[in-house]
Amino acid sequence: MKVDPKRKEVLTMLGLGVFLSVSIIFPGLPLITKKILDIAQEEEIRKKQKDWDKFNLWRLRQLIKRMQDSKYIEIKEENGIPIIKITQKGKNKLLSYDLEKLKLNETKWDGRWRLIIYDVQKSKRANSETFRRALLRLNLLKLQKSVYLTPFKCEDEIEYLRLLFDIGKEVQILTVGSLENESAYRRYFGI
Repeated sequence: MKVDPKRKEVLTMLGLGVFLSVSIIFPGLPLITKKILDIAQEEEIRKKQKDWDKFNLWRLRQLIKRMQDSKYIEIKEENGIPIIKITQKGKNKLLSYDLEKLKLNETKWDGRWRLIIYDVQKSKRANSETFRRALLRLNLLKLQKSVYLTPFKCEDEIEYLRLLFDIGKEVQILTVGSLENESAYRRYFGI
């Protein structure tokens, strides 16, 4: 039984590099400068296309068209074959989906505290608010309006948020060895 594709799933597959040929989605589309493929190339393309076989083709075509109209994807030619590629806007959308899964590794404390401080420009006020909510989702403790604390490594996660919300220079991570009232913070984080 075929399933209806969801934008998140299709963007994720394209973001992971799962090959999708335009000729599968739009079989009537003429192939411009299509090179003659040898049997090995054709077999490789067929293998990569199998990931898409689970979808209802009619619904996939509709979704692809809507995603192309929304500029999440584009049709590019690669080795003489038109394929569907994810755009920068699509990649940004994909990053926002990953935000839902973002978590800190809270299993081991290295004895150092991380203070995340930020001062985002007024023109990026919406980004600042969304960044703040993301910090709370990561279970960081709010110490002041733009100061958050965690004992767990978070550099990669904060860098991801910087890129996602385009606030790279406005966010700083301070790593410190001790804090005033440290015992209260240890109890809060269960360490």
